[in-house]
Amino acid sequence: MPSRRRQSRILAMQTLCQWEVQRDESSTALEQFMVASDSPDRARPYAREIVTNFWQHVELVDEQIGNAAERWSFDRISSVERNVMRVAVTELTCLDVPPKVVLDEAIEIVREYGGQDSPRFVNGVLDRIVQTLPKRERGED
Repeated sequence: MPSRRRQSRILAMQTLCQWEVQRDESSTALEQFMVASDSPDRARPYAREIVTNFWQHVELVDEQIGNAAERWSFDRISSVERNVMRVAVTELTCLDVPPKVVLDEAIEIVREYGGQDSPRFVNGVLDRIVQTLPKRERGED
């Protein structure tokens, strides 16, 4: 069974995939999706935190992904890849999660839910984003 944090990240990714279709940022829509997804109760608080922070910084997060996805227009990135990266970038920039943890988790999730080439693509984009962070935030002194 995946850890609580991984379950939260998966739920956040699934919620953002749903959001792309409905474009409803209300807390009611968020809760309805989480209940309907049959997600474990213990995964919901952190998933809610990720999604809420993403919605507050959507332009910044999407800009970082778009800039780092060399030769790929943002709209051409699959929904799963795009939303796994949105969760990861939100954790990096808003929630102060160590980059190594963020990258490892994103790769594992996209390996399970994405396509064959998804892990390599997501790793490359996220690695470029991590390199733009200040040394302290990258885990370097």
